[in-house]
Amino acid sequence: MALNIDVKKLPRTVLENAVKLNDTLKKIYITLYYTGEATAPKEIAKKLGYARAYVHMRLCQLECMGLVKRVEDDKRVKFEAIE
Repeated sequence: MALNIDVKKLPRTVLENAVKLNDTLKKIYITLYYTGEATAPKEIAKKLGYARAYVHMRLCQLECMGLVKRVEDDKRVKFEAIE
């Protein structure tokens, strides 16, 4: 699935963080940042064509790296990119 993201509009800090990541983490991190709000793993999985559980696992990995924060929303867990 092709996702059109204008890399020129992303802040330098986000790009510097993305360069350090492998390709899968990079796609998920940039997609999460590009949405601009707290997003459920299910929505990111739809955009990228990955499995929901796989995206959730990678988002937890990004959270441990300090690039993403977890936002509790009633019954769902959403993630938000940290700049």
